[in-house]
Amino acid sequence: MSTTAESTIQMKGWRKRHTVFLAVILTNFVVWLDEAIFGTLTPYWGEAFALSTTEIASVSSAYLLGYFPFLFIAGILADRIGAKRLLIACLIGCTIISASTIFVNDFTQLWWRNFIFGMFFGLLWAPCNRLLALWFPAHERVRYTALWFSSTMAAFALAGPIGLTIAGIFSWEMSFITVTILGLPILLFFSLVVKDRPEEKQGISQEEMKFIHDGNESGLQVDKFKWSYFKEVLKNPSVYFMAIAAGLATTPNWLATTWGSTGLINGFDVSPSTAGVIISLMYAIPMVLGFTNGWVVNKLCKGYTRAALAIGPAIGGISFIIASFFVPNYLVYALLVYGFAAVSNVYFWGTINVYWSGIARPEVIGTLNGLGSALQVAFGYALVSMSGGWVNTSVAGSAAFSKVWLIGGIVFLATIVLIYMSKEIMIHQQKETSQTEEVKDAIEV
Repeated sequence: MSTTAESTIQMKGWRKRHTVFLAVILTNFVVWLDEAIFGTLTPYWGEAFALSTTEIASVSSAYLLGYFPFLFIAGILADRIGAKRLLIACLIGCTIISASTIFVNDFTQLWWRNFIFGMFFGLLWAPCNRLLALWFPAHERVRYTALWFSSTMAAFALAGPIGLTIAGIFSWEMSFITVTILGLPILLFFSLVVKDRPEEKQGISQEEMKFIHDGNESGLQVDKFKWSYFKEVLKNPSVYFMAIAAGLATTPNWLATTWGSTGLINGFDVSPSTAGVIISLMYAIPMVLGFTNGWVVNKLCKGYTRAALAIGPAIGGISFIIASFFVPNYLVYALLVYGFAAVSNVYFWGTINVYWSGIARPEVIGTLNGLGSALQVAFGYALVSMSGGWVNTSVAGSAAFSKVWLIGGIVFLATIVLIYMSKEIMIHQQKETSQTEEVKDAIEV
């Protein structure tokens, strides 16, 4: 039985891995900003093209259709050719497609715009996970993965003020130019400072290299993905259970992205500017709580990752179900649909990378992240596509969305069952056996 090692070396101050981490955060922010602005401006583009609720759901889910296959492809490619090239392609594609929104004239063009954006967006997730897996030791990875995903919430927190303000002053299409303006300098910064592996980074100290490798599960971090490694890990039933759990764990949050602002503006007659401020404040909650993920995993859950993974979906499920029955005012509605439910993002995705690291070789972590994310998008596409039929247009106010939140809450809670069908993975324990090339390098209970 072997356990995840924790490095005995202590390092303080800003190092090369922190610069790489900053580049990852900035990249994620600008890419997620497009999705966040698009969701926030749903009432605007829905009205501009006179779309029905079914058509709105179709457009919103179009990017998921493009996103789905590229998540898994990106996972394999990240393990084979490295993460940097894929993330550069992601940045270039997303900034160009975002700017192209100003040329959209009808439902069909909007649908294809979102579909193509999703293809480039699919290149984001797995390569980022691979960079963190190679640049950070295991005992730091929980904290930095959580900080990474918390930072994506900043895009949603700022999407309201940015998108709704520009839409009010100029036009809703012009809001997307913001993504392009921010994306170009971030692309340059990322290209200059990021390398696929610490060994390739000029100027990195031997001390930091030792710190990274001593704290990892295996010093055998082979550059290339091999199908034999992937076939080996697929013999573990926990991979299937956890991959499906990843497909369901945070998917209902896309219902909030699609219908949340519509519920505020149309259901409660909140002005667009006020809605922007409210959405911003609500997303600040998961963004701040993401900083506690390390404490949640290591202290509250005593290093047991299943409990840490289940906390987010539990909070999201309870919040959505309450929102389907009890919404006395727009503040409570926003708190439940945005503030509390989105906590599932930071707690689940902030921990899943460490779980995969516990049951698989480093060479296939990108592929496993791609697999889980691809399933998430597949389920998300089905959920968002069907959600247009769950909106009861014959009912006034927030009650029109009750069925949407109820179904989303059930999906959240179903995830917990799958999480606990997977084997337990513990972190932060001293290694008891010598390093080997076996798949398991973390304790399985």
